Amino acid sequence: MPSHFSDRRTRSTIVSRAVRASLLLAATGLVSFGAIAAPAESDGWQFSGDFRGGYFASERTARDGTESDEDAFNARLRLAFERSLNEEWRFRTRVAGRFSSEQDDLDVYLRSYAPTRGGADFGDITLDEAYFGYQAPDDGLRFKVGRMQTAFAVPGVASKGLDRNDSPNIGVNWTDGVHLDMPVAGGWRGHVIAQYQDAKGSSSVTAAPLDFSDSGSRTTLFLGLENKQRLGAITQRMLSLTWMPNSLADLGLGDPSRQDYVTIDARIAAEWPLGTAGAKFVTGAEVGYALNTPVDAVSGTGGTGDTGGLAWQLQASVYDFAPNHNIGLAVGRADAGWLISPDYRPNDSSVEVRYQWQFLPKTSMEARVRERRELEHPTGTRSRVDRDLYVRVSHKF
Repeated sequence: MPSHFSDRRTRSTIVSRAVRASLLLAATGLVSFGAIAAPAESDGWQFSGDFRGGYFASERTARDGTESDEDAFNARLRLAFERSLNEEWRFRTRVAGRFSSEQDDLDVYLRSYAPTRGGADFGDITLDEAYFGYQAPDDGLRFKVGRMQTAFAVPGVASKGLDRNDSPNIGVNWTDGVHLDMPVAGGWRGHVIAQYQDAKGSSSVTAAPLDFSDSGSRTTLFLGLENKQRLGAITQRMLSLTWMPNSLADLGLGDPSRQDYVTIDARIAAEWPLGTAGAKFVTGAEVGYALNTPVDAVSGTGGTGDTGGLAWQLQASVYDFAPNHNIGLAVGRADAGWLISPDYRPNDSSVEVRYQWQFLPKTSMEARVRERRELEHPTGTRSRVDRDLYVRVSHKF
């Protein structure tokens, strides 16, 4: 093929992608503007939402050394409606959609499982919230039932979690079930989350070989004990346990063997002021361990025993190093047997730097550079390496 024809086709492809991305972001922006301009209803309904969108690019060096890359303009739009029923009870619902310049079509649905192990796909529009919530006076008992967001993460510019962190970045996930949040003592609060799991899959991030086809795997249970009352420099302490009965296909998805998947997790965070200009340093750590893990043959690590179950992360952030400018570093890794983090892939180490600029009260710009490297791999191959970056804008309304 003549080189000038190849160059012309490449330019045409780039222009086509740019046009599709511009139309996508423009359409999303018009929807956002219309929503912002819409007045609040007089019957007590309140409207809110958020938009995130920008340029995402990645490149991969595979185990055999081959290289590939991709890029796209991606976005997420969420529109929420909420109404107080009385002083204690309220109802809230939210429509969420993911969009990309590379998507094929649109899919609007309402079901209890996500189409991918990572959640909603690009082009998907669904409800990610539809719940009744109860709040007792004086910061007492809190209760939600229905479809909701559940998230526990280490604070920082690159806020991340190892076990339960619905809808990070531009993702769309949800929890169908019940969340009980109750005071215990001394600033500690207890969390009990019972989540329904569909036989066709989960609505949360779950890596293979987690599987919910067994009738005994319908409910996942999360127990947490959290304290956010300040103790010196410490701002957060939390212990949690996740129990997924009959959900681990330890010998592979094609084998009938199923085990309970049980993890324990602990996180802590602290904060110190820096000088007198309002700057502060925030740091946190989290460590988790899976008690049962799949065999190496299932995970493709090249080993001959069971995969490891350890996961950990460290974060450090400086807020307002210049007015409204923040920067953070996140380092972590997850063994091949840690299967429930939306932020760290199994059998990977990760290093990222993230920068934020809050240039308006409800609008910010964020940029991230990240490298993820495979921990274990079969003899005769090399570690898979993924590098990615994004520049995105976030707006709340």
